[in-house]
Amino acid sequence: MQLDTETKSLLVSAKLGKEEALNLLFARYQPRILRIVRLRLTGDMRNKLKLQSMDIVQEVFIYALQHLKDFEPKSQGHFLNWLAKKVEHYIYDRLDYVSRDKRKAEGGEISIDQKVKAGNGTVQMQIQIKDDGTTPSQFAVKQEREQLIDSLLGLLNEQEREVIINRDLEEMTFAEIGGLTDKSEEAVRKQYNRAFMKLVDLSEKQLKPIIIEESYRQYKDGI
Repeated sequence: MQLDTETKSLLVSAKLGKEEALNLLFARYQPRILRIVRLRLTGDMRNKLKLQSMDIVQEVFIYALQHLKDFEPKSQGHFLNWLAKKVEHYIYDRLDYVSRDKRKAEGGEISIDQKVKAGNGTVQMQIQIKDDGTTPSQFAVKQEREQLIDSLLGLLNEQEREVIINRDLEEMTFAEIGGLTDKSEEAVRKQYNRAFMKLVDLSEKQLKPIIIEESYRQYKDGI
């Protein structure tokens, strides 16, 4: 899928250092990137970084977008994959930084909303709460659905989970995924189909009341 015109325009403005464009990109892609990052982190890492119940920190997202200067996204999938990887690298770097300085919180948990020293001084991380007009009941249903799908994806092996993330959350084509994994387009297609059918099978065993295909498609589309 090609990048839409508005996103292309925002990326051009963001590269010129316009803060409004960065904020609009954050608002547009924050939920999707958070899902991708959480699914790729190990359970232990998620617990240490307290990412299971927090929104992604705006400064982390801005950090990734600040590396746009030399990046030219070829498609929607290419952009989402690149952005998610940047956020993941920041989180791992953050964990290494805190561990080196032994700045661990009580119970061994590490929070990325604490003060960190940047190259130009001290930055206070702030959790960004985005109001998208969703009612409390709608939010609760959506959150429950996402947690259920996340739990199912967590039962897949790493390769199965990754191909679903690439295809459905990052919206990469099978050809693009093949380029990342050094596989043919057809091989990736078959791998994805096997992973998805395993996900359906797991849903029948683990969550019989859930209509997996409808819930999964709504989840990936952010509905």
